[in-house]
Amino acid sequence: MSSIISASQHQIDQLRSILHSLGSDPINVFQNTLLPSVKRSKFKYLGAAIALYVVSRVYRVFAYPRKFGHLKKIPAIAMMRSLLAGENDLDRTYKFVLPHWEETNGIMTAWGQFGWEVIVSNPEAVRTVLYKTDIFPKTTIFQTQAQRYQSLITKFFGKTNMAFANTHEWRKRRKIANPAFKRSMPAKTFALLTSRMFEQIEKVDGPVHIQKLLQRFTLDAIGLIGFGFEFNATNTPEGEWVKTYNDVADNIADFKYLFFPALDTTYLGLFPERQKKHESLNKLNTLFDQIIEHKRSELAKGASNVEENEKDLLTLMIEAGNGENDQEPLTAEELRNELVLFFLAGHDTTSNAMTAALYFLAANPDIQTRARQEVLSVLGDEPLDVWPTLDQLKEFPYLTRIMKESIRLAPPATGLVEREASVDTELAGVVIPKGTLVKIDTISLHYNASLWKDPTKFDPERFEEGGELESMPSTYAYLPFGGGSRQCIGMNFSLAEQRVALSSILRKYELSLPKDSIHKDGLVFDRQLLILTAKDMQINFTRRY
Repeated sequence: MSSIISASQHQIDQLRSILHSLGSDPINVFQNTLLPSVKRSKFKYLGAAIALYVVSRVYRVFAYPRKFGHLKKIPAIAMMRSLLAGENDLDRTYKFVLPHWEETNGIMTAWGQFGWEVIVSNPEAVRTVLYKTDIFPKTTIFQTQAQRYQSLITKFFGKTNMAFANTHEWRKRRKIANPAFKRSMPAKTFALLTSRMFEQIEKVDGPVHIQKLLQRFTLDAIGLIGFGFEFNATNTPEGEWVKTYNDVADNIADFKYLFFPALDTTYLGLFPERQKKHESLNKLNTLFDQIIEHKRSELAKGASNVEENEKDLLTLMIEAGNGENDQEPLTAEELRNELVLFFLAGHDTTSNAMTAALYFLAANPDIQTRARQEVLSVLGDEPLDVWPTLDQLKEFPYLTRIMKESIRLAPPATGLVEREASVDTELAGVVIPKGTLVKIDTISLHYNASLWKDPTKFDPERFEEGGELESMPSTYAYLPFGGGSRQCIGMNFSLAEQRVALSSILRKYELSLPKDSIHKDGLVFDRQLLILTAKDMQINFTRRY
């Protein structure tokens, strides 16, 4: 017992030092009130040491850094309450950011996944962060966590990928991936998948749960176009791989485990349901590894005879690494990490964007009619399915404006991956100390009444030539796919997929909202972190032929 007490005394001395360095009142409470009473009992003394250790660890996580004393903060407790209440990122934007935007010039601090960070929603400051990559490189905290914790998200993404890598590692991956994304879009595959979606719509008598159908549609798209694997998700909603993937993807952004990764690793045994998610991920990772091994084997035999613009991304990336241009090939692990990134980035984001676009078309009949007229002028109005060619996809300027406005109001991600200031610097006249995490706050840019006229209104004309966006002092008020050299590499892929599906839907169906739709007075978002997903979206599809 004496050894335990000695250890406890040592721990308490350490905690006293920590609390003192944090400049906290708890040290006074501890020394003057708690310590004298517990010293009379060895067990109370030990309990006090343990309790104080826990309190100090929690305090260390939430304590506001002195270096941010000149910045307005979103209180950590308020942020935690919001997360526990199930509010989404748009709710938090209206509650914490936009009311103070003018006084802060779009520069605030908030407690986030990696601790306290500066959130930026000033367009010119955003431009600086995106283009001065030497001063604001991507943070390496995620890679550090991947080394330390085998949480669900770090096991899924791997140690690093194109989204998190810097300098040589990023250039290596980008150079390998560029040919895959710069080739012509696989229009035939998009058409095949859209025809499958139509088959499922025809089976429904009444409103279609379009969000879930589009999630399966985009899962098939990224499976076939990403690495040549047939999930058959559109036709089999209860299929093995559909359930396995959803089990993982639907739980990655659970804030408890995202903000406190130890719960997902050290204390995982306390959460049996979470353990099942890890088992699903292990199964999914095994599938990815097998696909990569098989693909490499087939290419080594010269077995591929697929048209160049219909080759999957994995094939093109392996071929790029095997070329005669001294390009360093990616290892199997690196290939898997990149595929997972494309998988996650191209699945929910695209399905959410199309769901939002279909909602806005259904909720705005005049806009829907105009968009359909544009599609019919290009594809004709014969009573049979006609799929747009790559050249025809360029002839939908109004539909493209609808898509752009939809992802303004429902962006693929509500914020961009954190950067980390490499030196002491400034943003919008505000001092940013070296080592500060900086996060671009996309959702606050898109919904800001100081930047946009009537920002909650759906208005595709904002994006016409000479329209509102082009007339702004800075076009960085609109950032659905990031910007600068690190702009989303899959942007054109996603937009082409959406154009094929949306134009084909408009040609075949008229869209309307059910009378009892929860979205009749405006788009309602679900309780999710990092993305905005429409809640229980149902739409009526009435055939035109």
